[in-house]
Amino acid sequence: MYARLITFKADSGQRPEVEVLADQVFGFMKSLQGFISVHFIISGDENEYGSFSLWESRDHAEDAGEAIRSEISGKIQNLSPQPPKVEIYEVYKPG
Repeated sequence: MYARLITFKADSGQRPEVEVLADQVFGFMKSLQGFISVHFIISGDENEYGSFSLWESRDHAEDAGEAIRSEISGKIQNLSPQPPKVEIYEVYKPG
């Protein structure tokens, strides 16, 4: 299993727009191969937002990244002055 962690900065006043985008992204992610789950995160000062998603394989996580990027890149650019930071991690489950 692999995780994708995406974070980006936006103004705290943009939270409603970020939440609408998260709802749209969730609907899109559910249709992608290898999707397991996603959680959306918000910093305490509401200036950093992100998502933590789980995928069946690294290939699924990478393919999802391409699909999601093409689906929402313009919307993210409207919210954030910088491109999102994306990391992929292998998930270790003890036991």
